[in-house]
This record gives sequence, C-alpha cells and structure tokens, in this order.
Amino acid sequence: MTGKTLSIVVPVYNEAAVLGELLERLEAIAGTLLDEFQLSVGFIFVDDGSSDDSFAILNAHDFGPRPVRLLQFSRNFGKEAALSAGIDAAQSADAAVLMDADLQHPPEMITEFVRIWLDEGADSVYAYKASRRSSEGYLKAAASRLFFWVINRNLRYQIPPGAGDFRLINHRFMKALRSLPESDRFMKGLYGWVGFRQTGLPLEPPLREHGNSSFGAFRLFSMTMDAITSFTTTPLRLMAMAGIVIAMFSAVYGLFVVIETLFFTGVTNGIASVLTLIAFFGGVQMIFLGLLGEYIGKSVLEAKKRPPYILAEDISRKGDAVEDR
Repeated sequence: MTGKTLSIVVPVYNEAAVLGELLERLEAIAGTLLDEFQLSVGFIFVDDGSSDDSFAILNAHDFGPRPVRLLQFSRNFGKEAALSAGIDAAQSADAAVLMDADLQHPPEMITEFVRIWLDEGADSVYAYKASRRSSEGYLKAAASRLFFWVINRNLRYQIPPGAGDFRLINHRFMKALRSLPESDRFMKGLYGWVGFRQTGLPLEPPLREHGNSSFGAFRLFSMTMDAITSFTTTPLRLMAMAGIVIAMFSAVYGLFVVIETLFFTGVTNGIASVLTLIAFFGGVQMIFLGLLGEYIGKSVLEAKKRPPYILAEDISRKGDAVEDR
C-alpha cells in the first residue's frame, strides 16, 4: 500500500459540453488507481472565467466521498494562470496530474504516468505528440518545429518538442514551480527549466468531438511571442547578426555605387532601387524595434508584481462536507 495522494488538476474554460463524459472517465480512473496502486485521488477544477455553465455543472456534480476543490477566477486569466492555481491548490499532494478538459488528453493514460512515477522514481512524466502532421497539418507542424528550434537555442536545458501540459509532477517538482516569482508564465518552458528527472510518453491525441479550440492563429502567435521573449534571447542575437549582415551588404552596395559613378558615367542611377532599399531597411528596423518592445514590455509587467490570478470562488469538498472559502 503506497499511502500516497494524487491530485488531478483540470483547467476548464467553456467546456460544459464535455464535462459529463470527462467526469465519468476521471472517476473511473480514480477507482482504478485506488485498486491498483492504493492511491488516494482528489480532483481540482479551475474555472478560467467561463461564460457557459461549466462551473455550475462542476458545483452541482456529486463526487461522493472523493476530495474535490473547485476554483473559479474573477475573469479569464488564461490557461497558464489556471495551471498555476491548480499547482498551488495541490501543494499538499504527493503528486499532481495536469490535463485539459477537452478530452484530447485521455484520462486513461494517467495509469501509465503513475506507474512510471512509482516504479521508476520519475519526478515528471509527460506526454508528447508522436506526430503533429496528422492532427495539425503540415503548415502548423512546420511552425511548431521552428518554434522549438528557436526557443531551444542557447539554453542549458531543452523543452521537448511536442510536449504539452498533460503530465504528472511530483511534490518537489510542484514546490520548485511554486517558488518561481514570475506572474506571466509559459508553463512548458518552466517544466524544462526546473529540471529533475523527466520521462516522456508518446501520445496520439484523439480528434476534438465537441466545440472548437479557443487557441486561434492570432492567440497562438501571441503565446509564441510570449514564450520566446520569456525564455530566450535568441531573437536579440539574431537581430545583432542581421545588423552585421545588413551593414556588410550596405558597404558592398556603397562601394558598387562609387565604382559605378566613377567609371561608368553613362549609367543613370534609378530612384526605384533607392526607394526599395529605404523601404526594406525601414521594415527591418520596425521589426527589430517591435522585438525590443516585447522584451521591455515584459520587464515592465513583471516589475509591477501583479498576481497571476484572482479567485472569485474557492469551494472545498471532503466527502459530504462543503467548505466555501
């Protein structure tokens, strides 16, 4: 008998359509873990300011004797904040499983996570997408590879390509994450940054059966910029390298203009080429200024030390007892 406790942390945002099936599968897995590993399982649901009935469904659900904690944000703070809130709430557990509510993270995989944690002593067991092309298409898969190439440059640690938030983390892993002071968090980067012993398992995500993903192209681009500017200075170094290349190109072109003027007097210099070069270098400068602004803006936000989330409701259930904090 292990005598250990496990908290399953689930951020929820407008997932009313899938919560019934999710709760059924989670309760089945909790029973399996109790029978197979004598593991006490509790649930932590974090409602990230849903506009549907997600929190009402969770609050009305009968979880029986299983310990449950329901957190509701005062507004939508984002998935990273919801994960942080769940980790904060699970601080007394021996381990926590982080997973999405949309059923693309199959709860049945938690059994293998627990097995590796208990038998092999892994501090974190994470799932990574075995193939991105089948579920995301060639363009998105290529963009993902480019993202991981950029963010893993010049780092003393690596963020595993294809790894997401579906993972088990033990108590000391959670403690390390809670010790990090930043409020604007990119959790996938933080998982890699804290280190410890981590094991990956391949995952073929099932197709989404209900609704659409809330992560559109613009939001994904915004998250990508946040991640890159939070964890690597590679763009700044690329800017410096591009500046050197452009300066060399300008020097060569200037030499060409001088030679053309001195030795080929019959050639008329065209204004189109000059305007094109001005527009090109102006665009490059605007891109570089935008990147610098991203880094400066992130520093300003972190200096304000705002909390990553604010709770509107905090309901704890231990069996039939309900505690509203």
